[in-house]
Amino acid sequence: MKIVVNLPDCEDGVGAEGLWAIPLGNDLYEVDNSPWHSRDINYRDVVKATAPAPDKNPVVVSVERRSGHRTIQVVLLKSGQSRRDEILNQLKELGATYEGAHSVLFALDFGPEVSWDPAMEYLGKLSEEELLEYRWSSWGEAAE
Repeated sequence: MKIVVNLPDCEDGVGAEGLWAIPLGNDLYEVDNSPWHSRDINYRDVVKATAPAPDKNPVVVSVERRSGHRTIQVVLLKSGQSRRDEILNQLKELGATYEGAHSVLFALDFGPEVSWDPAMEYLGKLSEEELLEYRWSSWGEAAE
């Protein structure tokens, strides 16, 4: 099912994001895809979400348990488009899985067993070359 994450810092006209989630009961959901825009949630995090009305999707109110996954959101700039396959293959070699949209926006996922430091170094280099922009999600403690 879909849950909704409100994005208070609207970017590019995106004020909310729908995420696939597995219902766990008691308004808890396990996130079942990597977020494209949210910087507070990662793949497999458990979130609390409540529906504002019976006919509306639940809206995330808190992160209850972190999964250990890390999400990095990447936007390939025009100057990086010709190197897309090379860049994505290198990120896969560094332990990332990814979902892509429009061949420009990618949500990278790093499982708990994967060090993301080499990928961050690689992305930093590509950013300095002005081939892409990137940002990462929170990884801190969940709600107590």
